[in-house]
Amino acid sequence: MSAEMKSQQPILIAKDVTKRFGELQVLHGVDLTIERGEVVCIIGPSGSGKSTLLRSLAFLDRYDEGSVHINGRLLGYRETAGKRILASRKDISETRRSVGMVFQHFNLWPHMTALGNVSAALRTVLKLTRAEAEKRAMEALQKVGMAHKAVSYPSMLSGGQKQRVGIARALAMRPEVIFYDEPTSALDPELVGEVLGTMKQLASEGMTMAIVTHEMGFAAKVASRVIFMDAGRIVEQGHPNDLFSKPQSGRLKAFLASWQERQL
Repeated sequence: MSAEMKSQQPILIAKDVTKRFGELQVLHGVDLTIERGEVVCIIGPSGSGKSTLLRSLAFLDRYDEGSVHINGRLLGYRETAGKRILASRKDISETRRSVGMVFQHFNLWPHMTALGNVSAALRTVLKLTRAEAEKRAMEALQKVGMAHKAVSYPSMLSGGQKQRVGIARALAMRPEVIFYDEPTSALDPELVGEVLGTMKQLASEGMTMAIVTHEMGFAAKVASRVIFMDAGRIVEQGHPNDLFSKPQSGRLKAFLASWQERQL
């Protein structure tokens, strides 16, 4: 695919995505398209399927039905003689290489410095030399304001600093889109701002992002589109100005009213 054709198509197209855990159906035929340069915030009550959707879109959780295409390539499966079978690990890795992931609980290696955590995948996945990997890792740490902590271990960092290292780790792979799974929910309130500030900066630079979040103020200011989920379905979506000021569904109205009460 030419660079021009690639730039014209959405980076991700999900159709009728369904996910079950045993007999429990968590996602009910979700359709979602993410355009290049979009910042999509996914909100909703706990248990609504937000994180499961994000993990399914990255194939960290295997979706059961439907399809997810990244840059036009089917993720997780391949079609053979009219049947769909699980793709190889290599194919899955290649398809989702343009997706970065930032987790709720950081997932940093405790025995590695910040620099080591950011450069590890560059060496093992991209096969860069140590010098090349560390140079790119330092650039990513610099971008999130963590270059001064490059030789620090996770135990020496605050929660906000750990999460910024997690963002640097994703950035260093030079993804086309970054998924964030509730990146501030494990942080003390006073540390939330530094992580959201980093994300705002990336959004201003045109980074494509999909963010599961409870931070309504952030979604209202930064998102180009907000998606409200409930019971494994997308109930409503639109520009934050419309979604927050003129909710159409009774479920979203109740959710926003509950959130506003908690702010008092």
